[in-house]
Order: sequence, then structure tokens, then C-alpha cells
Amino acid sequence: MGALGCSPSTRLYGLIGSPISHSLSPAIHCAVYRAAGIDAVYLAWDTPQEKLEERVKALRNLAGGFNVTIPLKEAVLGLLDSLDEAAEAIGAVNTVSVEDGSLTGYNTDYLGVAECLRGHRPRVALIVGAGGAARAAVYALRDLGAVKVIIANRSLGRAQRLAEWSKSLGLDALAVSLSEAAGWASRADTVVNATPLGSEACCPGEAPPVLDGLHEGQVVFDMVYRPLETLLLKRAREAGARTVDGLCMLVWQALYADKIWLGVEPTSELYEVARRAALDAMKA
Repeated sequence: MGALGCSPSTRLYGLIGSPISHSLSPAIHCAVYRAAGIDAVYLAWDTPQEKLEERVKALRNLAGGFNVTIPLKEAVLGLLDSLDEAAEAIGAVNTVSVEDGSLTGYNTDYLGVAECLRGHRPRVALIVGAGGAARAAVYALRDLGAVKVIIANRSLGRAQRLAEWSKSLGLDALAVSLSEAAGWASRADTVVNATPLGSEACCPGEAPPVLDGLHEGQVVFDMVYRPLETLLLKRAREAGARTVDGLCMLVWQALYADKIWLGVEPTSELYEVARRAALDAMKA
């Protein structure tokens, strides 16, 4: 066999979405393949929505699997042959496996959330946001034993729809406006930011309107990973809360994708390898 990534048997995986020029996914997955001794490469293919069908058709015949990021996680659903239970329930796909030309969609985002919150027993959670990432968070929190979720969003209508879906999972759920978020944060043991607020790409230095409700004993999880410590996490740390950054979720969801494609078991050791690779890529 030739060098890893350069042999006739090298397997191909990658990421589709747009924009993805600064994606950390290639660094994460390639670090996993090197550590596990797997002859595979992971690339990123910028794919705007109008090119999605063409791209998926090509990957059906070329790749062993691929990840899906914004804005395609919902749009890709209609192009797949089957969905696993979580992807169907959440209504979004971030991982696709290719087996004999058949495409199966999975959602490993919720597994990433669950891993980042492992060891924590959520009961009452405030989630800021009402999109696909928020749905993945609700699904994970349900599995972790949460009994109540409060959904705060700029659009109350979207928050209400997510709350109704949460109730279908057996959760007590309530939709609130962003102006009510801080009050509910003070009563929650878990706070999740599932919006871009605070990210370098969107609104650096900003934070969801929950800062006045942060307190000791909480777990505060921000899905933003650029910057690694957002204003939300800084203020949560200062309030005595346990903080979880968005890179945690990004790495764990990637490890679970590799498990689906290659059977590589996600471990804390592989997590550390992949996280270090992501941090190095962020500095480059």
C-alpha cells in the first residue's frame, strides 16, 4: 500500500455547503484518519444551493460519504434514499453514507451535543435559537433526561413551532421572546446558544440576551467556535458556570460521522487528537 491518502484504494469523504473555505472539518477528519491508520482523505466542496443536486449525484458515485453544512442540511433531505430515526425526527441531515450508490442521511449534531454535555444531568434548559441546531439540541437534551425546554427566538412563531415539536418528544416546552430570555436563564440549569450571535462571521462581541441570568452551577454551551471563548462563555465563566465551547460539538459530530462511514469508535483520545488539529488550523 502507498502512503495514506495516496493509494489506489484511498477512500474519499468530504463536506458540502457554502461558504466553507474556512471549514475546520478537513483538519479534523484527516487527523482522525492519520491517528487511526486509515487510508482516506477528506475534502471540502463549496456547494451553493442551486448546485446541490448536481453535487450529490456526483458524490453518489465517487465518495464513501459526506457531511452537509449550512445552508443544505434540510434541502438535502429530498435527494437521499433513506434517513435514520434521528435525522427523520430532527428534519435535518449533516452526515450522508454512500453504500453501493444508495444514500442514507444521519444527524450526528445531536450526538455532538450529547457528548459535550455528558456528565451533566439537565432538567430545565433554555435554548436560544429555533433552527436545525436548536432542534438537535432539544433532541439531545431529551435523551439526557431534560424535562423542560424553553425556546427563545427573535421570531416567536418559529420558537412556538419548535416548542410544539419538543412536546411531541415528550418534553414540557415553552416558547418565549428574546426579551424574556434572561429571566428564564436564571431558572435554567442549562443554557444553549444555537444562534450565530457572538461569532466572528456574524456579530463579534455580541451575546444572546441571557447574560443577566447566568449563575453558578449552570452549564452554558455556546455552539459558536470562532472565537473559542465568546462573550457569552466569558460571562458564564465569570458567573461560576461550567462552559462548553462550540468546537466540542464540531469535533464530536465529526467523530460520529467517521464511526458511521468507517467504524472508527469515538474515544476521548481521538477527540483530543482531532481538537488539537482543529485548534492548529484555527491559528494557521
